[in-house]
Amino acid sequence: MKTNLTIATLIVVILTAWMVFGSIGANDEAAQKAEAVQAVEATEKPLPSVRVRDSIAQEFAAKVTLRGKTLASRESVLKAEIGGQILEIVAQRGSAVKAGDPLIKIDPQNLPEQIEAAEAVLQQRQLEYDAAQKLRSSGYQSETRLAETAAALANAQSTLAATRIALEHTVVSAPYDGVFNDRLVEEGEFVAIGDPMAHFLALNPMIVTAEATEQEIQKINADSPAVAKIGDKTVEGHIRYLSKSANSAVRTYTVELEFENPNLSFEAGMTADIVATTATQMAHKVTPAILFLSADTDGELGLKTIDDENEVSFHKTKIIGTADDGVWVSGLPEKVKLITVGQGFVVPGATVNAVEESSIQ
Repeated sequence: MKTNLTIATLIVVILTAWMVFGSIGANDEAAQKAEAVQAVEATEKPLPSVRVRDSIAQEFAAKVTLRGKTLASRESVLKAEIGGQILEIVAQRGSAVKAGDPLIKIDPQNLPEQIEAAEAVLQQRQLEYDAAQKLRSSGYQSETRLAETAAALANAQSTLAATRIALEHTVVSAPYDGVFNDRLVEEGEFVAIGDPMAHFLALNPMIVTAEATEQEIQKINADSPAVAKIGDKTVEGHIRYLSKSANSAVRTYTVELEFENPNLSFEAGMTADIVATTATQMAHKVTPAILFLSADTDGELGLKTIDDENEVSFHKTKIIGTADDGVWVSGLPEKVKLITVGQGFVVPGATVNAVEESSIQ
């Protein structure tokens, strides 16, 4: 009986051991088979394909375009310097005149006669002063009397000069070469000293004034090449003024470009652009379609490239200019291999199968 129990126990132990070690072996064999399958799949799975092209940086000077308007380089409101009645409007409104040309005449009244009287008085005072000097040198005239005649002579000279100036002021003349844009009085009207009489402009040279943002004003300076675009015409000019303080209301900076207008072809108030060229820098020209917003860098704009090992990289870029066939961007190395097709399906660090654009017919 005891012998049978021992035999039964031994049989149970052997079966248990066989089941345990058999299961382990089976698991190891299954694991090995799974790893082999994965290795085969990994070997057989093709790399993602992308289309690429070589790009080399080129010198590029961006252009800053500022929308503005034309203005006269000088503008004046001519005012009466003497009171009186408007005798004649000499120049026609809108006519081009030279500095010193008469524009409006005011009635001089009796100023010519006052000048004649002042000249006679001056002649008399001069004779009195000369006689006093001779008598003083002979000891027959006091120093006080000589001083009195000298004062009277100076007063006569001043009166004559003031009267002549008053007569000159009866003719309102062009202060500089320009345009008699508008008259503000009519013949027969009376004016007092300080009353506005004419609106006068200098249209050669002329200016374009525009407003620049904080970013734009930092890209240009007084030496930046610039042109003015007025309608379908482009004229050469130079930047004559850059504001150093922002407009408090709109936070922009005033920019003025001056250009020649010898034939008065342009009028003040016309819509115009200042197109200034910035400093030259190295940049790549690409099509906008290949620019990519990266989810890994908070939506930064950039381009994807590959290196010699066909590993993908992301470069943050900035658009610095536009062209008819693409945009100019900065932020890339001098020589790169750009991913032009398939960039949305690969991530930085991945290895890809690169196909050159030039190999595709």
